[in-house]
Amino acid sequence: MAAGLNLQPQTVDGRLKLDLSNQGLTSIPEEVFDITDLEFLDVSRNKLTSIPEAIGRLQKLYRLDAYSNMLTSLPQAIGSLQKLTHLYVYHNKLANLPPGIEKLQKLILLSIHDNQLTEVPSGVCSLPYLEVLSVGNNKLSTFPPGVEKLQKLRKLYINGNQLTEVPSGVCSLPNLEELSVYNNKLSTFPPGVEKLQKLRELYIYGNQLMEVPSGVCSLPNLEVLSVGNNPIRRLPDDVTRLARLKTLSVNSCQFDEFPRQVLQLKTLEKLYAGQSVGQKFDMVPDEVGNLQHLWFLALENNLLRTLPSTMSHLHNLREVQLWNNKFDTVPEVLCELPAVEKLDIRNNNITRLPTALHRADKLKDLDVSGNPLIYPPQDVCKQGTGAIMAFLKQEAEKDERILRAFNRLSVRASQTQWKPLARSLGLSNRAMDAIKASAPDDVPDQVYQTLVQWREKEGEAATLSALEQHLRDLDFHQLADQLLPTHRTPDRRGQETGAVGSVGGQEKDGPQNSARKYPSVTVDQKFPIILFERLEEQSILGRGGFAYVMKARHLDWKQDVAVKYLLTRQIEGSEQDVLYSEARKLNLGSRSDHVISLLGVCLDPNFAIVMPYMENGSLAGLLRDVDVPWALRWRMAHEISLGMTFLHCQNPQILHCDLKAENVLLDGDFHVKISDFGLSKWKAESRVVTKTSPEGSTITHAPPEYFLDINLVPTEKFDVYSFEVLLWEIVTRTGPYGNAVNSALIRLAVTSGQRPDLTLIPTDREDVTSVSQLMQTCWSQNPEDRPTFNGEKDSFMLYIR
Repeated sequence: MAAGLNLQPQTVDGRLKLDLSNQGLTSIPEEVFDITDLEFLDVSRNKLTSIPEAIGRLQKLYRLDAYSNMLTSLPQAIGSLQKLTHLYVYHNKLANLPPGIEKLQKLILLSIHDNQLTEVPSGVCSLPYLEVLSVGNNKLSTFPPGVEKLQKLRKLYINGNQLTEVPSGVCSLPNLEELSVYNNKLSTFPPGVEKLQKLRELYIYGNQLMEVPSGVCSLPNLEVLSVGNNPIRRLPDDVTRLARLKTLSVNSCQFDEFPRQVLQLKTLEKLYAGQSVGQKFDMVPDEVGNLQHLWFLALENNLLRTLPSTMSHLHNLREVQLWNNKFDTVPEVLCELPAVEKLDIRNNNITRLPTALHRADKLKDLDVSGNPLIYPPQDVCKQGTGAIMAFLKQEAEKDERILRAFNRLSVRASQTQWKPLARSLGLSNRAMDAIKASAPDDVPDQVYQTLVQWREKEGEAATLSALEQHLRDLDFHQLADQLLPTHRTPDRRGQETGAVGSVGGQEKDGPQNSARKYPSVTVDQKFPIILFERLEEQSILGRGGFAYVMKARHLDWKQDVAVKYLLTRQIEGSEQDVLYSEARKLNLGSRSDHVISLLGVCLDPNFAIVMPYMENGSLAGLLRDVDVPWALRWRMAHEISLGMTFLHCQNPQILHCDLKAENVLLDGDFHVKISDFGLSKWKAESRVVTKTSPEGSTITHAPPEYFLDINLVPTEKFDVYSFEVLLWEIVTRTGPYGNAVNSALIRLAVTSGQRPDLTLIPTDREDVTSVSQLMQTCWSQNPEDRPTFNGEKDSFMLYIR
C-alpha cells in the first residue's frame, strides 16, 4: 500500500467511492485496481501524466474523475468500462481520445474541455445516452458529422475553439437545453434554431455574427441569451417575444444607440450592456425603470454622465457596474435604491461622493478607485466601504441640521434683506438674477436657494457659525438668532416650558400668539406639543416634494417615532390649512386600531407631525420582498377595510383619495396602519399627471371618473375602487399596469374599461377566486355599482372577514 494514503473506499450515496483527489500523486497506486467492486474513483487535482491500462479491471466503475492533472492520453482500456456513465478528464493536456470511445454505450456525461484536442472522434456521436458533451477550449476547427444522433443530449459546450460553423445537426436535438458556442469564428448559424423548443441558455458571444440568428426569438423557454462581442448593429424587434428571458448580454456589439427593445423584457434579471469596443452609449432610456425584476446591471465602458430617475423603481437591483464612464458625481437615483449591495463606479471623474449615498444602507461593496476624489478624504476612502458609508452618514446628519437652519432663516427674511445677504456671501449678480427668476414672488425660496448655492460654492467652509457671523456683520441679529433652535428654559417648577401641553394650552407664547402663528390650529384642538429638542434624529424614512419623514428617538419616552417635517418655505396660502388638517385627522385616527395615530406636533422650528414608528415599513415593501402567507394577506386586507370603514363613517366623512400599498404601514406584528390620508385635498388640487411624479403613483389606483371630469369632487366610491386595485396588489405581489410605457396609456385604458391583469391571479385557490369576483365588482366603471365601506348591506365588510 502506498505510504500515507488511505486506500479504504467509502460508501457514498449507496456507491463505493475512493477519493484520492488533491494528494500530489504522480501515479495511481497499483492496489487501487484490486478493488474490483469500486464504483467511483476520484483522482482529480493531482500530477498524473497517465492512467494505466489496469483501469480496465474496475468493471463496476460508473464514474471516473481525473480532471486537473497533466494527462497527455487516456488508456485504451477506458472503452471496456461498460458501466461508465460519467467521465471527467477536463483541464489536462490531451491531444486525442483513445479508439473505442463509442463502446461506452451507457455514457451520460463526457467532459473533455480545456485540453489540446484537434478533433472529436466520430464515435462520440454514437453514444445513445449522452446528455452532456463538453469539448470547449480545445483546438477544434471542425466537428464530426452525426451529432443529430445524440437525441438525449441536453447540454453541448463547443465554445473556445476555432469553429467556423455550428454542426447543422445541432438544430435537430429535441432535448437540448444549453448550447454554448461562444469565442469561435462563426459568421453564420444553421437554419432551424426555432426547433430547439427546450433551449434555455444560448451563448454565442465572441464570434463574427452580423445579426442574432433567425429563429432565436421564437424560443419559448429561453432564459439566457448572450450575443455580445459580435458586429451586431441592432436587435430584432421580436426579441420582445422572449417572455422568460432572465439574462441578456449585449456587451460590445455595434449598436447606434441603446437597444430599446431590451427595455420591454419585463422578466429580465441581469443585463450586460458594457461597451469595450464599438459604439458607446451616452444615455440610458427612461424605460429601464420598467425592468422591475432586474438585480444586476452592467453599463461599464460607456460615455454615461447621468442615469434616468426612473431607475428608482428597480427595487431589486443589487449590483451595478458603472466603471470607465464620464460620471462627475454618483447619480442621485443610486442613493435611493433599497437593495443595492455592490456599486462599482471606479475610473470616472467623481470628485465628491454625495452624502445621500449613506441611505443605500445595504451597500457593502463600493469601488470608487481611480476617481479624483477629494470628499471623503483619501484616508477615509482607503479604509473601505464601511468607513466611507459611516463618514457620509455623519456628514448627512450635519446637512440635515444645516438645511433646517436655512429653512428657519428663509421664512423670516424679508425682500430688503435678501440681496445684502446674497452679496455678503459672495454671489454674483448673475447668480442672484437666476435665483430671483426661479421664484420671483417667493422671498423665502429666494433666501433658501441663496443659502444652498452659497453652501455648494464654499463647501466645507459654509458652516452655520460662518453664516451667523455674516448676518451679524450685516446687523441682521434677529435673523442670526434664527439659525439655531430656540432653547426653552425651565420654569419655577423645574419643568421645561412647552414639554407638555397643547396648541392653545399653557404655552410660553400663550394661546393668542399660537393662534396667530398657526391660524389653522385652533385653540380647541388640544394637540399634544412635543419639543423638537427632545427628538434625537436617526435616519430618513422617506422624502417628497413638500416634506420628508425622519425616524427619531424621543429622549423622554425612550421610544422610536416618525416625524413628518412640513417645509414651510414651500407651503403658502390655503395649503397650510390642509397640512394642519392632517394632524386633526391623525388625532381622530387615534381612535382606530388600523389608522396611524397622532402622538403630537412640533411648532418650532417648523410645523411637524409626530407619529408612531412602524417597524415593518410599508405593505408595498413587504409584498415586494416576501412571499407573504395567504392567511396574513387576508388579515391585512381585512384590517385595511376596517380602517377605511372607520374613516368613511366619520362625520364629516374622511376620504383617503390615495389608497395604495405604499400608504399602508405595518407595525411590529404586521398589523395595518393606514397613513397619509390627510393629504387627500392637497393631492386633489395638485393632481398626479405622470406615473413617476413626486406625489406617487396615484394614477394607477385612480378610478375612470377621475380622468373624465377635472372638476370631480371625490366620493367614497373613489376609495373603494382604489382598495380593489390594492387588493389586486396583495394577491399578485406586483404593481398594476407594469407593461404601460407612460401614464397616458393607463388613463386611456382605464377610461375604456381595462383593469389590472386578472390572468396574474392564482386560479388554484377558492378564496382567491371569490375575492377576484369581488374585485371586478368594486372597480366597476359605474361608481354606483361599487359597494361601500360604511357597513351597509352592500358593503365590502360582507366579503372580507
